[in-house]
Amino acid sequence: MNELARLGYPATIFRRMLTDHGAVEAARWLVLDPKPTYGLWRLQELNRLDASVEMWVLLPWYEPLFDQSIRDQAERKLRLLDVDVDRELRQLVVRLTPTA
Repeated sequence: MNELARLGYPATIFRRMLTDHGAVEAARWLVLDPKPTYGLWRLQELNRLDASVEMWVLLPWYEPLFDQSIRDQAERKLRLLDVDVDRELRQLVVRLTPTA
């Protein structure tokens, strides 16, 4: 999040949600909001949707934390922003997977 703050998006509301509700509940709340949040729009403006809660909910290693309806909603919101979700997700997985 420090990198995002340097780019002009301090994610203040998201940080507060993490403190108040924990990561999983904060993610659920944001994803289930029927419209894209300010944070999602801001991340799109910064070309950093890879840092969005919606994208991270779709990561395979977090699948046990979120039921399919939440994962579907995350994907729907990203597609509303014309994101090629499959491509972006593949790139994110590659970037985050440690190499031996």
